[in-house]
Amino acid sequence: MQVVMGLEELRQRLPRPVITIGNFDGVHLGHQALFAKAVERAKALGGTSLAVTFEPHPIRVLRPAVNLPLITTLRQKLVLMGQSGLDLTLCLRFDQDFASLSADAFVDKLLVSRLGAAEVVVGYDFAFGHKGLGDLDLLRSKGERWGFAVHVVGPVIIDGRPVSSTRVRQEVADGNMEGARHLLGRHYQVAGRVVAGHGRGGRLLGFPTANLKVSDELLPGPGVYAVLVELADGRLLKGANNIGNNPTFDDGALSVETHLLDFDGDIYGQDIRLHFVERLRGEQRFDSPEALKAQIGLDIERAIAVLEPWVRSGNGGEK
Repeated sequence: MQVVMGLEELRQRLPRPVITIGNFDGVHLGHQALFAKAVERAKALGGTSLAVTFEPHPIRVLRPAVNLPLITTLRQKLVLMGQSGLDLTLCLRFDQDFASLSADAFVDKLLVSRLGAAEVVVGYDFAFGHKGLGDLDLLRSKGERWGFAVHVVGPVIIDGRPVSSTRVRQEVADGNMEGARHLLGRHYQVAGRVVAGHGRGGRLLGFPTANLKVSDELLPGPGVYAVLVELADGRLLKGANNIGNNPTFDDGALSVETHLLDFDGDIYGQDIRLHFVERLRGEQRFDSPEALKAQIGLDIERAIAVLEPWVRSGNGGEK
């Protein structure tokens, strides 16, 4: 998949583009249904499947006080979109000027004049333009005027409710990794760089950990997790992860620490990715380091049992 950052970098006219539009945070099953439809229609037309997305997330511009955590960073979002079969993703900068673009101008100037839409694929709840005033009826009427077809993709229903980024965020915040996996079609992932920690894991407890400095991706709720650890070289290792404030040691600061199983290499300074498989328990305060050490041993045994089927499958739970 080709990635184009900004309209000014789109230097050629695309052949019969079939365009889908959205934030696509999380690239969940609902988003994947849009991509599949766009790819299908582009192949039928002999055209180009094109996704238009935005950076930063519009909520961060329109309601910055909300401080919305991302399910996927831009980099990871583009990687996941690239796995969908799309020909091209156009990433537009979302700022106040773009936010003020009317619904009419969004279609007339962007989709038609600049991109030359042959067909447009959108979700059932799609809204566009200034204050989201553009709706499906307006889009269809514009399609009739300008000669592009509009395809509306219905919701993907899981457990009786539509899949949405809001649902994914809630499942992740609750530590429900299985629920998140059902909505995403893959394990929830968090990436970061291995940095120096307190050194207690190996020195005091006998379980050395990789301490992760994460970006602005949403973290699962505090607790201990069975994780698959994707190293920079592509290797996938088993791990036991802790997210929390280390209440036994009264640290206060939130940390993301992972003990890698059957591995004693040096990954300090490397970028790694955690695939969260299952929450093993909530965060606990222990009376002594010895009690914590005993519990960590039990956590590791449980993590091995949980992770082994995923490792044997050879795909880490990806679709």
